[in-house]
Amino acid sequence: METKTEIEGVTLTTDFTQEDIDYSIKRHAEIFDGEYGFKPFFNDMVAKLIGDFPSIYKEGRDFMLVAHADGKFAGTITLLGEENGRARLRYFFVEPFTRGRGVGKLIFTTAMKKAKEMGYNHLYFSTYSVLKVARTMYRELGFTVTDSYDDEEVGNGVKEEIWEKDI
Repeated sequence: METKTEIEGVTLTTDFTQEDIDYSIKRHAEIFDGEYGFKPFFNDMVAKLIGDFPSIYKEGRDFMLVAHADGKFAGTITLLGEENGRARLRYFFVEPFTRGRGVGKLIFTTAMKKAKEMGYNHLYFSTYSVLKVARTMYRELGFTVTDSYDDEEVGNGVKEEIWEKDI
């Protein structure tokens, strides 16, 4: 079931297409490689996992939230539901042209709200130590780091972190 919302010129929808999947794969590689120098391993892993999303997606359990701003693709996040009220957020990113406008926070808080409406009570996700602005937002939203480890496959000196929150 599609959810469509328009807030402050940003359209959010859970009605994703193959074009959204393909664009998300492409932009993850371009942004994380270009801005953070992530290794090819990261791009290959993300391409496979995002590419597999339509085949594992179950309506009512999972979603992909796609944002458009100024008539352009602005970002995305996915949710994969699990047992015992837990869900995992994945593949969150925003386009550089939206940064500083609150679009990332809108995507993230909308995903949190939708997860709560779907009956989830605990969210978690992984991110990387070099994503300083995003990590600040996660803290402001009440998430905390529960685990951290070196991930040299992604980048030299990069730590992967697990963040969690009861909702």
